[in-house]
Amino acid sequence: MKGREITILVKVPRSQLALFVAIIESYEELGVVRITNSKEARAEIYAPAHSKETIFQLFNRLYQEGIFVRPLEAP
Repeated sequence: MKGREITILVKVPRSQLALFVAIIESYEELGVVRITNSKEARAEIYAPAHSKETIFQLFNRLYQEGIFVRPLEAP
C-alpha cells in the first residue's frame, strides 16, 4: 500500500469472522485484516487512507446482508 495508511478496529460476529476477512481481502487494494482476538472476534483493518469511505460503505452493505461489523475506538 502506498501513501498514508489507516487502521480500523472492528468487532464482527465470531461465526462470520472468516467470511468478513475473505470479503475485505478480496477487494483489490482495499485492505488487509489481522485478527487481534479470535475469542472476541476483534480485528484490525490496515488500509490506504483513501479507502476509508469505501470500507465504511462496505460495512453498511454487510449490515444489510446480516453481517454486523462494529467499528471500535482505539484503546
